[in-house]
Amino acid sequence: MNSYEINKKKIQSFLQNLSEKILFTTNIWTSPSAKSFLSLTAHFINKKWELQNIIIDFIQIYDSHTGENIKNVFVSYLDNLSIQNKVYLLFYYYFILI
Repeated sequence: MNSYEINKKKIQSFLQNLSEKILFTTNIWTSPSAKSFLSLTAHFINKKWELQNIIIDFIQIYDSHTGENIKNVFVSYLDNLSIQNKVYLLFYYYFILI
């Protein structure tokens, strides 16, 4: 198992065991070479009432930046982590690097 898979499993276990709900944000970048990337970040408040942020993944996306495509990538990733029941809110925005 490579480092990516090991860390993905750690994040999955951590998020699955949180008693709190999680707010997720996404952000999309398009590189000068026209490659698109989506970052997925989890936000939650821990038992000490401290805001916590975890970048879950940075994923290359191949489709256009429509709401439907972004939702599909997001939902697919939540399915892979088995944390659909932890979703509280999703907010996204994107910009193009020139």
